[in-house]
Amino acid sequence: MATPSAPAKKRTLYDILGVERDANAIDIGIAYKARIEALNRSPGADPNEVNLVHEAYHVLCMPNERAAYDAKLISMAEKAAAKESAQSPDLVLEPDEEEKPPAWKNKYVLTGGALLVALLAFWAMRSPPKPEPRIVAQRELRPPAEARVAAPAVAPEPAALVAKSAEELFTTLSRSTARITVHDISGRAVGLGSGVVTGIGTVITNCHVATAGGSLTVKVGAEQFSASVEVADEEYDLCRLSVSGLTAPAVTIGSAESLKTGQKVFAIGSPQGLELTISDGIVSGMRDLPQGRVIQTTAPISPGSSGGPLFDAYGRLVGIMTFQHRSGQNLNFAVPADWIANIRSRSATNPLTEAMQKSMAPN
Repeated sequence: MATPSAPAKKRTLYDILGVERDANAIDIGIAYKARIEALNRSPGADPNEVNLVHEAYHVLCMPNERAAYDAKLISMAEKAAAKESAQSPDLVLEPDEEEKPPAWKNKYVLTGGALLVALLAFWAMRSPPKPEPRIVAQRELRPPAEARVAAPAVAPEPAALVAKSAEELFTTLSRSTARITVHDISGRAVGLGSGVVTGIGTVITNCHVATAGGSLTVKVGAEQFSASVEVADEEYDLCRLSVSGLTAPAVTIGSAESLKTGQKVFAIGSPQGLELTISDGIVSGMRDLPQGRVIQTTAPISPGSSGGPLFDAYGRLVGIMTFQHRSGQNLNFAVPADWIANIRSRSATNPLTEAMQKSMAPN
């Protein structure tokens, strides 16, 4: 009778892309591109395999989804190990190992021990009396060296965040800042804006930039890519773009809740089409709108800066530059980076610019 074969091991998303579990975002993006190209060249490629590659890429390129998936893999591995352990036969001792008496119960050992005790007692009775102890000056009592227990080492405090110069911030963050060009149906450029990379193949910008035409082109560094709107949240004026082939590093997303009035901030974008322009300013205040609190800043912006990132002095993304109040001087506003995690497809019931104008109108 033939022995049944073991069931095939289920592939993980890492197996599907052909990368290791500790692969970084760039490696995942490169592997995804190579797998898709290979499947497209194969005339008999399985459509299900193509779908699996797409799914693996979209899960592993998003930090939160990847962390949840990794946790699921660890749970599955623990369950499999427990099941294998339960099926293993228990070890059985040999009969002679169970019944063999301990060595100290051997009759020869017992007899020898009794004789030794008797000899020691006899010798003790013949020993001369001990001399009287001399009185010596008292000294500080200290335990022997081996008995002293060293005080536990104190764990070092975590390193504090260090503010960086504008030059240091630009060197790192300009690699993750995008220029976005909007084209009409004929391919003519009809709009310009900025954006920021938040994941593999993912760019965040303003919806009033991304939805102003028929097609989008995203430029990061020297590379240019076609892009499409994946999620459009007009209420927050935030759009998430899907950019196939983009492997630029994602920025660290911070929180506007930590901002203080007067704190230094930096904006990077393409004002008037001038790519990768950095400007600095301070947080002028936090303004309440129906959608939530937005950031008012003196960091200069111009048309073309919309959708660009606003960073704190530690290089964390704290806002997305969105609009300026045209009736005042240096009144620039950014929506908080906290909103990025909550965007969803919806229309605007109260546009941000109108809400801001109403909030600043005299009573």
